[in-house]
Amino acid sequence: MNPTLEIDGMVLELDEHGHLQDADSWQPAIGMELARRDGLELDDRQWWLIHFVRDYHGHYGNPPLMRVLVRAMREQFADQALGSRDLYRLFPDNPVRQACKYGGLPVPDWCI
Repeated sequence: MNPTLEIDGMVLELDEHGHLQDADSWQPAIGMELARRDGLELDDRQWWLIHFVRDYHGHYGNPPLMRVLVRAMREQFADQALGSRDLYRLFPDNPVRQACKYGGLPVPDWCI
């Protein structure tokens, strides 16, 4: 039996990795609660990453690769010195995978 998340009177099914089963039920409060369960309090840069990954996934059907995120982050924050290390500072376990989790998206196909 997969775990569940209860929030605002809703009981949401999670997969074995802690991602929402139904991406359409996502809302920011769910992302905050999933992050809280993992010991994180999301800041503005983490929210930027979550929303970027959600928008990209909505447009292309998959989350972005790291090089796409690095380029977008450099543009967003007008800092060409930013790199993948900075993404890992936002989400140390795996920036794309954690942004997907907190953004209500499934585990990326290419994640092991």
